[in-house]
Amino acid sequence: MIFSRTAYLFLSLLIWVAVASAVLLVDDWRTLRRTIHPGGIRELLGASLADEGLLQDVELFQDAFEYAAAFHRSMTERDLREHTVEQVLSLTMYTLGDPVPPTDPALRRAAQRALERNAEQVSWYDDAPPFLEEIHRQKIPTALVTNTIFGLGRVWEEELARWFPVRILSREFGFVKPHPGIFLEAARALHVDPKECTFVGDLPLADVWGAQRVGMRGVLIDRGDEGQGAFRAGDARLAAHLGVELAAIRPDVTVSSLADVLAVLA
Repeated sequence: MIFSRTAYLFLSLLIWVAVASAVLLVDDWRTLRRTIHPGGIRELLGASLADEGLLQDVELFQDAFEYAAAFHRSMTERDLREHTVEQVLSLTMYTLGDPVPPTDPALRRAAQRALERNAEQVSWYDDAPPFLEEIHRQKIPTALVTNTIFGLGRVWEEELARWFPVRILSREFGFVKPHPGIFLEAARALHVDPKECTFVGDLPLADVWGAQRVGMRGVLIDRGDEGQGAFRAGDARLAAHLGVELAAIRPDVTVSSLADVLAVLA
């Protein structure tokens, strides 16, 4: 009886330590949030550039922006360096025959205005708010780690700051996932060892493998939405460059809802 009680207390202590030391890093897009109208931001960027007097033909902007974005993505696949939306817009304007340097304040204003206008087209996944409430209740250290050429925008910056004291954006850090530095920067900011961290995201290469290569656990979320849990165009080239086979990438755990993540931490 004494042994059983001692064993029970010891096991309880182990569970308490495991939960107390759990650290959670979370991806943003298609993990926490989704865009209701995916093409909306491009339309808003064109309108915002027109508001700044930089763009005469909004219709031509769409194709030029897609070209510029594809070019920058191809460059990122080579060295994992991130580019900003201002750089993409600068190349877009160059393509249209009206060069504007990426440092021009008008490009920044246009991007910010487009983000603010697009805020209402962005929503949480249904399982995100209760998930965030629970990790906040349990006082689990958290960080947001996301690939984005944009900022978060004022509205969503305030909302995300409620849940994530640490927010690592690729446009600010300079490199995209799966670069090891962006994961290590999050761990450093939380003052923890990478091995204490669990990363949750929807991309096998960028999120899962990227986290695993620095010693973190990689949890793949796949709700069945288009693109979730799947490799993206360009991943094969990137994987070859990084020396990893896509077939060898295996998440530590796959979940279909954020509600299942807390069980993984325990």
